[in-house]
Order: sequence, then C-alpha cells, then structure tokens
Amino acid sequence: MQLAEAAGARALAAEAAEAEAEPQAAAPDPGLAFARYAHLVRQTLAQRARAVRDLSVRDGGGEARRARRRRRRRQQVVTQIDHLVWGDVEDRGRAAALDLQVSQAFADLYGDQEDPVEDRPVGSVVAGLVCGLGLAEKWSRRAPHRVSRPRPGRPDGSPDEIRAEHTRRRAAVTACIDHAIDVHAAPAVAADIRAGLAVRLREPDVETLLDTESFGTVVIRLCRSLGFDIENDLDIPLDDDDPPDSS
Repeated sequence: MQLAEAAGARALAAEAAEAEAEPQAAAPDPGLAFARYAHLVRQTLAQRARAVRDLSVRDGGGEARRARRRRRRRQQVVTQIDHLVWGDVEDRGRAAALDLQVSQAFADLYGDQEDPVEDRPVGSVVAGLVCGLGLAEKWSRRAPHRVSRPRPGRPDGSPDEIRAEHTRRRAAVTACIDHAIDVHAAPAVAADIRAGLAVRLREPDVETLLDTESFGTVVIRLCRSLGFDIENDLDIPLDDDDPPDSS
C-alpha cells in the first residue's frame, strides 16, 4: 500500500513537471508504476478476502459447528426412535398417534436452544425419551446394551458444603418431578418415567445443570429429556433460583 501511494505521488509530480519543461532523458513512467502497484494491491486484498471466506466456510464458527452437531445427533436419535415406533408395528393407527407424540417430544426437547442436549450420549437421550412415550420396554428389548448408567462427574475440589447443596438441590428437583408424575403423567408410563429419571440423574451434565440453571429450568429440561413435558403445568416460575425445601 505504501509503494502504491509513493508511486501515485511520483505520478502527480511528473504530470506537474511535464507542464513546465520537456524531460531531458527517458525515465520510468511513474503512472505506469502506480498502476502496477495498485493492481498488485488489489490482487493481494482480493486473495486475502477469498482466504477469509474459505476459512469461514470451512470452519463455520462455533455456533455453526454446534448447530451441525445438534442436527446430526438429533437425526441419530430420531432414527432410533422411529425404528421403535414403526418397526414390527401391529397397530398402524396407534403408531401414527405415537409418531405425533414423538414429534412433539422432539420439538420440546430440541426447541430449547440453551439446553446442550447434543452433548449427551445418543443412547442416553433415546433411553430418556422412551420413558414418557411408553416405549421403554420395547427399547430395552431391542437395545439393552445401550441403556447405560453413566456415573456422575465429581466437582473439582468440592468442599462438604457444596456437596451438601448439590444433594439438597437434587432432592428438591426429584421431589418436584415425582409430584408432577403423580399429577400429570399417564399411569401406564409413570413407572417408566421414574425409572428413567433415576438413570438421568446419574448423567454427568446434571451437576452442571444444577449449578448453572434456575430450579424451574432444571425441572423442565429433565422432564423434557424423558419425553414428559410439563412446562405449561409447572407452578414454579422458571426464574426461581431457590428450590423449595424437599424436607
């Protein structure tokens, strides 16, 4: 850029000199030099812009990568649950009605963009959803090896007070969901939802969820992950950070 500016200055000076006298000897044309440097600058800037665009397309940014991962994981979960709904189907009317219920469960679970459901194992997501969809028995028969019981992660350097608080919050969440199951869940799937909740509470992300989200949000997300959405029925405000005393 500095070379182009210098060549431009020389070109202007040469034009002023031509108006006063004829040149004594042949010299490089400053205007031509300026045009060459300007062309070089344009080429360099164009190449840099292309490189930035290519990098953006290839990388996609953190949000784009998360969106791709979320879509990919969701499709894997959809495929497995579709096999449960439509595989070896005996009652097509029942399967069609269940398919609508599955679609709503997916809309509820993946509609919350703040819930990093894509970071959970696919098998755990499926195992949770089937609890509220009445498919738990069929799932356990088809893929018993996928119904894992992951161990919760330990907070680094957690003092006794923090462990006690985690225990209190977990107990309050469990009590709230248990009450919601009694009130709102269909009797045929209530036991499955409770069993799924016991497994879900052992997943490592629950500790982070309890630490970073309000009590109401934790309850909503855990229920959604079990195919049991109670957002419209929950009496606790979503921004309530202080869980009720479960004792």
